[in-house]
Formats: sequence, C-alpha cells, structure tokens
Amino acid sequence: MSEEQAAKSSAEVSEAANPLKALWKKFQERRWLSYVTLAVVVAVVGFVSYRQYRRSQNEECLREMRFAESYFRQDSFEKALAGTATAMGFAQLAEAYSYTEAGNLCRLYAGLCYLRLNKPEAAVEMLAKYEAPDSYLGGIALGALAGAYAELKEFKKAARCYEKAARLHRNSQTSPLYLIHAGLCYELAEEWEKAASMYEEITRKYPMATESSTAQKHLARVRTQHAH
Repeated sequence: MSEEQAAKSSAEVSEAANPLKALWKKFQERRWLSYVTLAVVVAVVGFVSYRQYRRSQNEECLREMRFAESYFRQDSFEKALAGTATAMGFAQLAEAYSYTEAGNLCRLYAGLCYLRLNKPEAAVEMLAKYEAPDSYLGGIALGALAGAYAELKEFKKAARCYEKAARLHRNSQTSPLYLIHAGLCYELAEEWEKAASMYEEITRKYPMATESSTAQKHLARVRTQHAH
C-alpha cells in the first residue's frame, strides 16, 4: 500500500406581585461494498444494543427513583433533590440517567424541588432541560417553568410559558388557570393588549370555568385603566 493510500485509509474513519403569588400558591396544589455492509451491520447491532441498554438504564432509574419520590411526597424536598448516603436524589438521577425517560422525569421532579426550596434560578435551569410531552404533564412542567420565571420577575417569559402551558393540553381544569397567570404576567410586563387577550380567551372558551368571573373583572380593569 502506497503512502497516499495509507493516508487516505487512515483519513476515512440549557419576587412577583401579590396577586400573582396568590394564584401561584393555588396552582401549587423528551469502503466500498464490504465496508458499507459492515457499517450497516455494526449500526444495526449497535442500535439494538443501545436500545436494550437504554431500556435497562431506564428500569434501573425507575427503581432508584422510589426513594426520592417518597421524600418528595413527604415534602422533604432537600432529601428528594440531593439524596442521602444510601440513595440518589433527583438531581443526581437526572444526570446519571440523562438519556432515559425516567431521567427526564427526574429533571421535572428536581425543578419542582428547587421551586419549593425557593431557588428559582436552579429551577429554571433544570426545567428548561425537561423534554415536556404533549400532555397534561407537559402543561404542568411549563406551568412550573413559568412560575420560576415569575419568581425571577422575568414576567414576559413567564407569560409566554403560561400561555403555552394552557394550549399544550387544552382542558377546562388547568387551561383557564394558566391563562389567568399569563394575563397577570403580561400585565406585570406592561403588555396590556396581550393580557386582555388572555382574559378574553377564558371568557370565550371556558365560560363555565371558575376563573371566568375573575377573568371578566381583570379584563374590565385592563380596558378601563389602559384604554388608548
């Protein structure tokens, strides 16, 4: 093999206002033919092995999570987050099993723990990494992220997250609440028209929701105080 051929071969190998806080408290209730053939075989075998590995890792993480979840249910958020001498907490699990579905869920749990421990910066960092599904759980995650932004007084980001949460999984239970939060945050960001549109959406799409009468009052106030 010439030097040229040899060289060629070797070369080819992320403090809100009181009304908002009150609502937030209420709310707290994802080389050729032989070489090509070999590469395909390796890729297929590797993919299968990787899926099996991820499955086993996911199951392992689910087992490990039981301890952190028990602390979470007891409102022991420090232990749920950081773990103990004998069990990992959600922060460790989220890193150790980051590519699994269970590890992704640990990011959500960890973000909620940070929120309850009044650490909104850490909550934002963790919740922003959570791959939210297009489901009720995804709405909860976005609502929690919005709450963290609100605590940091980043009201425009908070409003957008609440708005997205309301529309990710539309329903008459949580969507009106998220829209109320979005409206309040838009008000705090001094975006009056957007705030009004949130309240209008509640009264139009969820007239039977408990938040509808509150939305009507907020809408009337916004229109009166910020009429052009």
